[in-house]
Amino acid sequence: MIVEDYTDPRSKGRKAVQDTVDASTWEKNRRFSENLKAILAKHPIASHPLMEFFDNETLNNAKTLAIHQEFGYAFAQIFTDGVIRAMSLSQDLEARLGPKGKVTARFLWALNLMDELGYVPSGDTESYSGNPYAAHYFLYVDIFRSLGASERAILDFKPAEESKLARATFENQYNNYADLTAVLAISESIFDKFAGPWARNVGRSSQVDSTKGYHTIHVEDHDGESIDDEHSEDGWTLFCQAVTPDDYTRIEKLIKNCLNDWSKFADKIIDIAMS
Repeated sequence: MIVEDYTDPRSKGRKAVQDTVDASTWEKNRRFSENLKAILAKHPIASHPLMEFFDNETLNNAKTLAIHQEFGYAFAQIFTDGVIRAMSLSQDLEARLGPKGKVTARFLWALNLMDELGYVPSGDTESYSGNPYAAHYFLYVDIFRSLGASERAILDFKPAEESKLARATFENQYNNYADLTAVLAISESIFDKFAGPWARNVGRSSQVDSTKGYHTIHVEDHDGESIDDEHSEDGWTLFCQAVTPDDYTRIEKLIKNCLNDWSKFADKIIDIAMS
């Protein structure tokens, strides 16, 4: 196969992933993914009072720092790890879908991973620029300086039990590709709902400039689009390749449990902010 067109890698990646699965199975998997999104839409976390709380309340530096430490332990510290783990686990696709299964999945994961690691499109669709200090996790850790803490504030912290449960929703799936892909996809779909209110609250409650750095990720722009909207669609595309009908029952239960644990985490954040 001679490749001559390197433009629009994201669209080509999604199509290549879809082309590894027969049309009938892909449609079944797509409908199942829509069912998971519907479960999310009906779950209490989709309208959790934490969003309204962030929009209406003003906190102080100490509370803002405590919230960042809990979220850091639960999500920010290990999200990129989960993407890397999924990219590695995609080797399991080769037995079922052949070499194209593994290669196409890794290609699309790589685009998401580059974003996580601090690469950005350089003005066209064919090349990237980047800086390691623009990595999402480092941007997150960098917030602690503005809150009067060091980078070790995330390492020496003793998290709440709810934060441990939230973190486990990712780490417990590190040996199952379909399950981990499901959790990563649904998490990309939910975080956008909280990112904007949280960013506005941080800007109002502390000296953090939330118009730059981590708190611009997932936040809608003036056109109503998020900087990371593409990650959600990529995640669901990869999920439709990863899942089989034999997985449906197990994964639906898994996602419901994850949503419950994330909702408990959001409850805890309100408790911390109000204590």
